[in-house]
Amino acid sequence: MSTAWKGSIVLLREPPGAFLPRLGYRALIAGLCAFAAVFSPWTALSVLAWVAAAVAGLLAVLAVANILLNRRVLLRYTGAGSIEWPQSIQERVLRRPLEWVAAREVVVTNPPVAAMPGPAEPRVSLSDGTRSIERVPLYGASPEDFVEQTNRALEGRGVTLRFETGD
Repeated sequence: MSTAWKGSIVLLREPPGAFLPRLGYRALIAGLCAFAAVFSPWTALSVLAWVAAAVAGLLAVLAVANILLNRRVLLRYTGAGSIEWPQSIQERVLRRPLEWVAAREVVVTNPPVAAMPGPAEPRVSLSDGTRSIERVPLYGASPEDFVEQTNRALEGRGVTLRFETGD
């Protein structure tokens, strides 16, 4: 039985507080590069600094555009029955393949811990046996809570998540 009539639902959103530090970091890098370009004693170094400032500024603008485009959605269940990671503008321009999984039972695992964990940790990977979505940030939520909350949201749609520990 098709569940397409039920439409898409959001499974995971980036917390509102995660965007401002990312935007601030990118704007700071752009400002520092522009400052270095203005006060550089050598033309070649100045040109390189201007290029770096332009790239960092573009990334800051794209961060805002991606928030407006995807509305902070990190994972969504589509009416077609798949769980996907929405693409950013950068991923579309670079033609990166869409990351998605589709199965009745999706396995959630913990990838190895990062050498320098940040506020997005812990991360999980979702797999359907043939495809996977790697390193999905949970922003402090435990993987068990994520799986439980997601299964509640997916109730009646024919998909369940199962958490497997790496031990």
